[in-house]
Amino acid sequence: MMITGILLIIYYFMLTAVMGTVVFSKYLLYCGVLLIVFYFLNKRFKKNKRYKNITTKIKPILIFCATFFILIESVLVGYSFVKNTDDADYLIILGAGLRGEAMTMTLRHRMEDSYSYYQNYKNCKYIIVSGGQGPGESISEAEAMERYLLSMGVKQNKIIKEDKSTSTYENLEFSKKIIEKHSNKSVGDVAVKLATSNFHSLRTYLIAKKCGYKNITSYGCRINPIFIPTYYSREFFALVKTIFDFVYK
Repeated sequence: MMITGILLIIYYFMLTAVMGTVVFSKYLLYCGVLLIVFYFLNKRFKKNKRYKNITTKIKPILIFCATFFILIESVLVGYSFVKNTDDADYLIILGAGLRGEAMTMTLRHRMEDSYSYYQNYKNCKYIIVSGGQGPGESISEAEAMERYLLSMGVKQNKIIKEDKSTSTYENLEFSKKIIEKHSNKSVGDVAVKLATSNFHSLRTYLIAKKCGYKNITSYGCRINPIFIPTYYSREFFALVKTIFDFVYK
């Protein structure tokens, strides 16, 4: 417990020093602090009967939560290795943030890997770059993504911009409307490949299914290894929320 807490705190400060502020990383810091506090509480009060009764009741809940977390993370990690290279009518690349007009490292990796797929397999007719303009962004993510593809020699008539979305659901819902208008077909009748960061692939696939996509495949893109603890732990909560929304909405 103490070692895990210390490692989480070290990771947070190392990540912040190297990459600056990263969304969700502060919660890993809080978790590390709580583990250390709990370690000392346990050491101080472990012989206290009231404390022992409380911890005995809490322990099964903690074990269940830990088991559930490990199970979901295992599924996320397993799906992250999916890099389907079958033919597709449309390749949707999901946005991942800008700093001004510059792509974040995560978005750059998505673009580099997606472009590599497009060039190597040459089995995709059109590319949809999907992402609106958020806080701290001077242009839409779709605009920055289009600029990258054009700079790499992709023809303008092969690129379709979706520049209004602000979430994964909107990425897919707005792209769906574009596909149906562009192809004059239902989105269920065209082959679509979803390119996003590997940790995000499973949730993107599930949301696409919810939006009516049928013939879909995933192409997971790499992330910087330093982001793995933050992104995968954050994705756990995002995936659970998505599943909950599917069930109760």
